[in-house]
Amino acid sequence: MASQRCRPSSTLAIVLTLSACTPSQAQGRDEADDFIHRSFGDAPYLRAEADLDGDGAPEIFAYVTDPRMCGSSGCNLLVLSPDDDHLRVVLRATVAQRPIVLLPTSTYGWRDIGVTVAGGGIREAYLARLRYDWRRDRYPGNPTLAPRSLVEPGEGEVLIGR
Repeated sequence: MASQRCRPSSTLAIVLTLSACTPSQAQGRDEADDFIHRSFGDAPYLRAEADLDGDGAPEIFAYVTDPRMCGSSGCNLLVLSPDDDHLRVVLRATVAQRPIVLLPTSTYGWRDIGVTVAGGGIREAYLARLRYDWRRDRYPGNPTLAPRSLVEPGEGEVLIGR
C-alpha cells in the first residue's frame, strides 16, 4: 500500500513503497517521520517499507540524501521496527550507498538486507549482505565490515534505488 504521508515516487510491491520526503513536507507525519526528523533534522530522505521479520508490520527504511550528511562512502541509512508502542532501531549505518535491496534469504527469522558498499577507498563497488544478529538484536551498523557476500545481479527486490 502506498504511503500518503509524502509524495510517492514508485510502488515496488504491495508492502514496498518508496517515497521522497523531507520531514517538513510530510503531511500527516507518523511516528517514523518524527523519529527521522529528530535524528536528521530537515534533511531530505528516501523512505521504503518492507516486513523484515514476518510479523505483518513493515519495518521503515530511511535513506538520507542530503549531501551535507553524506561522505565519500555513502549516506545514513536507518531501519526502524515497530515494537509494541514504540519504534526500535534495528539498523543504523553511516556508510550506505544505493541501491538498498531486500534479499530473499533470512537469518534468525529476519530478511537479509543488501547494502551497496563503494567509495572511501573501495576500488570496486559490491553488495554487502547484512544479516540479523540475534545476540545484538539488530543488523550490523557498518556494511564495510560485514562479511563480503557475493549477491547475484537481480537477486532480491530493490527497496531504494539509485
